[in-house]
Amino acid sequence: MSNSTALDALSELFGNIPLGTLINIAIFIVIVILIRYLVAWFVSTLVRRGLISTGTRMILTRILDILVVIVVAVVVVHTITASLTPYIIVTVIGLLVIIMFYYEIKEFTAFITIQLQRYAKGIWIEVYLPNYSSPIRGRLTEIQPFNSVIEDVYGNKIYIANSVLVNSLIKEFNPSIFLELTVTSHEYLNINEILQTIKEVVSGSPFRLDESYMPIKSMSTASVSLVLRLIPLSTPVRASDLYRLMRQISTSLSQYNPIVEVLNI
Repeated sequence: MSNSTALDALSELFGNIPLGTLINIAIFIVIVILIRYLVAWFVSTLVRRGLISTGTRMILTRILDILVVIVVAVVVVHTITASLTPYIIVTVIGLLVIIMFYYEIKEFTAFITIQLQRYAKGIWIEVYLPNYSSPIRGRLTEIQPFNSVIEDVYGNKIYIANSVLVNSLIKEFNPSIFLELTVTSHEYLNINEILQTIKEVVSGSPFRLDESYMPIKSMSTASVSLVLRLIPLSTPVRASDLYRLMRQISTSLSQYNPIVEVLNI
């Protein structure tokens, strides 16, 4: 009984709608669906070009589908009833959603911005956060809807909010470890011999010595302090490998009473 009553009500409702109005509604729905598929095609193109991830495409597609349903429902109801009530309801709900989920919306918007800036996962970056003088260096391992994950050369993970990352200065860089080597001797210091010994020791380790970067930090008649830049052949760097290399350098240069320290540059 109830089913037949509902059908009768629907028949009466659509029977009272002019044919021109129904045609306009149908055309509007077709146009909205066409725009939806055009936007989805554009998003898929961005995925194929590597500008955004597959996960981002899925989220954007779901949001797009929800917007299509809301727009079609509001316009159809307004066209049939000639009332502004649907628009008022949607506006109020939209404001409530923005107020209640402001943080999530801000972070997700930043997430889309990061995707469009073509920061690919796996690249090494140097991040200068606002109001911080010391940068964060590491490999960008994950870009999530609300935060991104950076893994430093030792494997430690750092979580940064996407909105903070978007407002930061970001540079690409090669992962490296800096050692300060201080040698002393009451006799003549042969720098070339010391450097050659260091090269031989590093060549047998999981690091590569950057020979173009060897600044002399300090120098006197009896001592010299060098900064060595080591580039790991693989990451994350194991503390045992670094410790072993430092011991080998100290042993090979034992006649110079070496002091080897790790620098945080």
